[in-house]
Amino acid sequence: MPATNLTALKNAQRSLLLKPLDAAVFIAPHYTAAPAALTDATGVLQTLPAAYQPVGLIDKKTGVAFARGITAAPIESYGELQPVRNDVTSDITTIEFQPQQTTALTLNLATGTALTAIKANATSGEVFFAQPASEEITYYSAIIIGKDGNDASPIYVYKVLPKVAVSKYGGEQWNPTEVLAQKLTMVAFKDDTAGYAIAHGFGGSGWKKILAQTGIPNAV
Repeated sequence: MPATNLTALKNAQRSLLLKPLDAAVFIAPHYTAAPAALTDATGVLQTLPAAYQPVGLIDKKTGVAFARGITAAPIESYGELQPVRNDVTSDITTIEFQPQQTTALTLNLATGTALTAIKANATSGEVFFAQPASEEITYYSAIIIGKDGNDASPIYVYKVLPKVAVSKYGGEQWNPTEVLAQKLTMVAFKDDTAGYAIAHGFGGSGWKKILAQTGIPNAV
């Protein structure tokens, strides 16, 4: 084999370091089909279906956190130091973010109150609604889009979760230095129609420029 050095073997490429500098979370009623592609042939981002509503501004420190928890059941054998078999019994993905805007959508997510029940008084504009006394899980569809680079040559990183539900509420903290908001955790479920719990995507004109470097082949 020919001689080389570690620098050449490492194949370090700084252009492949992706960092979402901006992100948006979109929520729709379950099941709202996601577009087959989020960008057109030139890499320009396309409008989402009208049912996908943005939650607006989200907390900068929290951002959008994705976590994947896997539970396995190892089989051990007498005299063996390592398991002889290991089977995955649970694979759960969660997303965590903190919406900062007060809208019908964010109130729906934070309280579990149906959107149709959140109405303003026709005269005073006052909004008053009761949080459901008996909790019922509401499923949604979600698309999360992040953007690296600038608008002239963006790289979009996105995830599609066809079936999600709020699984944890961070609670509100009223003080003069924070906006009225609470952190939400949503768990992803496999959707029978889509056939998956989470899908990953990349696109944009900036992505097209580095695609060849990623080693990902074009579809035939």
